Formats: sequence, structure tokens, C-alpha cells
Amino acid sequence: MKPSMHFSAAALACALLAGSPFVAGTAQAQRSSQTTQLRVTGFDVEQVDRIEPGAELNFTVWGTAGAVVLLQIDGGRRTVRLDEATPGRYQGSYIIGRSDRIGPESRVHANLRQNNRVATAMLGEALQVGWPVPGDTAAHAPEIQSVGVVREPGRGRADALRYTVRGTPGAQVSVQLRGSQSRNVVLDEVRAGEYVGTYVLPQGDWVDTEQPLVAQLRVGNRTVQSSVPNAYAGVNFRARRADNFASCQDCATVQAVNEVVVDGEGRVLGTVAGGVLGAVVGSQFGKGDGRTAAGVAGAVGGALLGREIQKRHNQRTQYEVIVRMNDGVQRSVVYAEPPAFRVGEQVRVVGDTLERYAR
Repeated sequence: MKPSMHFSAAALACALLAGSPFVAGTAQAQRSSQTTQLRVTGFDVEQVDRIEPGAELNFTVWGTAGAVVLLQIDGGRRTVRLDEATPGRYQGSYIIGRSDRIGPESRVHANLRQNNRVATAMLGEALQVGWPVPGDTAAHAPEIQSVGVVREPGRGRADALRYTVRGTPGAQVSVQLRGSQSRNVVLDEVRAGEYVGTYVLPQGDWVDTEQPLVAQLRVGNRTVQSSVPNAYAGVNFRARRADNFASCQDCATVQAVNEVVVDGEGRVLGTVAGGVLGAVVGSQFGKGDGRTAAGVAGAVGGALLGREIQKRHNQRTQYEVIVRMNDGVQRSVVYAEPPAFRVGEQVRVVGDTLERYAR
């Protein structure tokens, strides 16, 4: 009978253990904790037309109910906490401040936390309408799609050029202006991927319409350029390059190139070395022969003669270029070294020097 009694007791113990409410609940909790995973099932933002101070970004996150959801925006100064509006749906907003550095391409991360577990997700769309998905390296590869230039009306007598470049959004874009002055014109992004800039040509300046128009687009440390030949073919300039010289206020034609001798005070003595001193002394005393001049010079103790000898000792050669401006006025420009200008050549007067007029 003992074996039989032992079997009955074991069977009773198993029956009691299987029917115990506490043990059953513990096992069920263990199975629930293993099957229930903390996760984010959805992440959305109401895109705005422009990222700027005062713009409100409204976010929605879907996921495990009963959790705490925090958002971190790249360039933002504070963390956003979303409220659980309905079980498993969390909502909140962020108003962009002046101290924020949030851009259309800023990434947004969501952290859904429950007890000691955390699930994370990244927003899969841009904050601004029309921008590519943040982190999409293929979309951010620098690309220039088109380059154009037109003459902008309403600028009076001056020529104003409006440049337009279309390409990768969120870039730094410029065009190279070639002509009387070489410069880079920086364009502003007026819409996603559309860059516009206007340059007003100062009076007398011109653009070399025969050169290709070069645009540059930079994203991060990557740069791409596009060279467009004949970009100015359809631009209706008020004064084209062929007519620029006649209308140029700073332009002139070389009339003469003279080699001159000046004394120590910079006064022109002439081009013939011999007789210069005699001419200077003679001019001091009017008419008379050499004996009269010598007598007078002796009477003044030779002081004047000494000064003239000193000036002659310090004399040097300069080069004077005489030009006739387009308005008929003559001007002279002095060089210490022989200039490379010829009579009849067209030049521009820039300050105290001359530049060849580029055709």
C-alpha cells in the first residue's frame, strides 16, 4: 500500500500546483512580458511652408500605450514631450525660436520609454514642404539641374541681371561674373532647390557675354559646378558689349606716350639732358647773354645755381601716358617704368592707373 499512497500524494501535489491562482498568474505575466515588445509604429509631422522663428511643428507618434515619448530635433534648444491623447497615440508641438538652429533637413528622433525599456525611431520626412528625407545621402548628392540669367526690368538706366539656379535644396550657391570686374554673386534659396540672385552693374561695368556662365553648388563638403555656354544669348542688354566702350565714362584712347625727365621735386625738366640747367637759369633772369646770366648768378652768391645743380643731380626718368576720355577731356597718367600701352589703344582709367579695355 505504500507505493500506492506515494503515488496519490504526488498526484495530489501536481493537481494543487496546477490549480493554484498565484502560480498561474505568474506564468501568464512572464509569457506576456516576453511577447509584448516596446515599439514605435508610426511617426509623423505636419510640414510647414518655411522653417523660420515662430513656425509651429506638430508631431504625432504611435506606439506602445502607457509610455513616455520625448522628441529631440537637431538644432533645437529643448526636448519635446508628447502627451498620450489616446492609448498608443502621442501628440505635441514645438515652436521654433530665434536661438534655434533648426533647418528644413534637421533630423528628429523619438524615444518611447516604459520602465527601463526604450524604443527609438527617426522621422522619415522633412520638416519643410518639398525637401528630401533627412539622411538620404543619394538625395543630398550635389546636383545642378539648370542655370539661367535674364535682364531684370525696373532698374532705371542700369543693367540688372537676375540669375536662377535649380538643384539640390539646402545648398550654398553662387555664379561667377566675368567682365570688367570678376566677382561671385551669391544666390538665395527662395524655394526648395531654387536659388535666385540679382546683380546691378555699376556704371561703366560690363559682362563678358562670350564667356560661359559658371554656377557652383555646395552641400556640406561636396561641391559641383556647371558651365553654361551662350547663357547670355537671349539677354536683352540696354548696351551690349560692342557698344560699351562708347558709353563707358571711364574709358579713353591713348594719345601719346612720353618719356620725361623730372627733378628732385617732381617738376618736368624735359627730354633733352643738355641745356636743361641753362634753360632753368635763363628763365629766372629773362633775356641776356651768358655773361649777364653768370654775373647775376655770382651776385646772388651762387645759391640759386647750387639749388638747381642739386635738383639736376636728383633727376629721374618717368613715363607719361596722355589719354583722351570719351567726353573729350585729356588726362595724363604717370608711370615709373615703361608702360605697355600704344598710341590709339583703348583703355579704362582706374584710379591713378590704366587698364586695357577688354573686347
